[in-house]
Amino acid sequence: MYIKRISFRIITALLVSLTCCKTAYSNGYVSWKMAGANAIQRVSVVTGENIVFYENHIDTLPQYTLAYEMYQNELHINGHLFSTQGGLKAVFPGTGKVFQLDTVAGVVTRVDETYHHGYNFDSYQFVRKDTIYSFGGYGFWMQNNIMTYFSDVRKEWSLYTRAPFPLTMPDLDSRRFQIANYDRANDILFILFTGNVYGFQFGKRTWKNYGRVNEEFNGETRYMVHSLSDSTFMLMTLTKTFWLYPAGNEVADVTMKNGANISSNMAPLGFANAYDVGDGLLIPKYSDKLELGYYFEYIESRVPASKTIQPLYIEDNDGFQTLLFVSFGLFTLLGVLATIIIRRRYLRSRSAIFDTIQWEVLERSSNAVLSTEDFNDLLGLHEVSWEVQRRKRSEFIKQLNATAIRQLGQEVLLRERSKEDKRQVLYVLNPRLESALARLL
Repeated sequence: MYIKRISFRIITALLVSLTCCKTAYSNGYVSWKMAGANAIQRVSVVTGENIVFYENHIDTLPQYTLAYEMYQNELHINGHLFSTQGGLKAVFPGTGKVFQLDTVAGVVTRVDETYHHGYNFDSYQFVRKDTIYSFGGYGFWMQNNIMTYFSDVRKEWSLYTRAPFPLTMPDLDSRRFQIANYDRANDILFILFTGNVYGFQFGKRTWKNYGRVNEEFNGETRYMVHSLSDSTFMLMTLTKTFWLYPAGNEVADVTMKNGANISSNMAPLGFANAYDVGDGLLIPKYSDKLELGYYFEYIESRVPASKTIQPLYIEDNDGFQTLLFVSFGLFTLLGVLATIIIRRRYLRSRSAIFDTIQWEVLERSSNAVLSTEDFNDLLGLHEVSWEVQRRKRSEFIKQLNATAIRQLGQEVLLRERSKEDKRQVLYVLNPRLESALARLL
């Protein structure tokens, strides 16, 4: 009994210590640039802590009220803040949790009912047409390729599409991060991953592989993305910073010599990598040498010099050649089908005027004058008597001319005496009908 009591006390102590440790490391911070002041306001959706960081001092404001069940408030990462018509929403990658902040009333509420989570840490979130989307991320030992969106009606994340590249399962230390940015002007989500540039066109709901990433642009593993305009963004790493315009196939190294625009590890303070300030950026930097532990850098946001801009990707000519080959084959097939259809219509129009033997006689007569021997050959009359040959020829010519009079208004085959031998009869094509027959022959 004594051993059981000791074991129970030890287990209880461990559970309490673990709970305290998790709470100590949980932050759940979201932050934004305060209007009218060079200061960053940071709120914790876990504790309600509300602090404003100025350039030379820190103010603690009244805490936010947490209007949700406390057992749901464990968060170990910083969130992204989005302004929607439904209010200010905070999204935390990898957790699926979505909170709403009422900055006037000072209240935090949880708006999602997410159950499954952990598959999309380091995913990219953005707002399109007042809907929050999330792409990619790492979890369960794999780099996923799915895009989801948050439904305010269902209060959960739903699948929207899958990227054309496969899932990867790299080691945690060797995995490559997916660089993503939503181009609002062109309504395209651009993804840089596995050495290629991909784009999802929302209007057509189709993916496109734009080509191989330029080898001179070495996207680093750790990075932070900050949108500069509807189509451009800044990629900040620990050593370099790049300006990217995927829709225009442009990239430039814009790293400042003094390192003002490179990324800094601001996780301890819960800051974002940059904040918009008029026509420039406010970039917070962490420093353990300063009493406050941080300082602010201000840089101008401008398009880099044209001589520094390089192609972001090399277009995939193989895909274009394949498309060209397929198009050529398709046009050839259509040409063959069109020829067959026209030929059939042509034959039907011919048969509506004369039958096959009549057309054969007319074709022969259009090339040369026909003799009685030629006629006998065409009608197959060599084995019958002279009288039968004469009667069959006469009946055939009479029927042929009767048809021509009905269809063309004149006799088509005329009899003439041979100039060399007046006893011999020749059959010639009516010269008045040559042009009309030429269109049908």
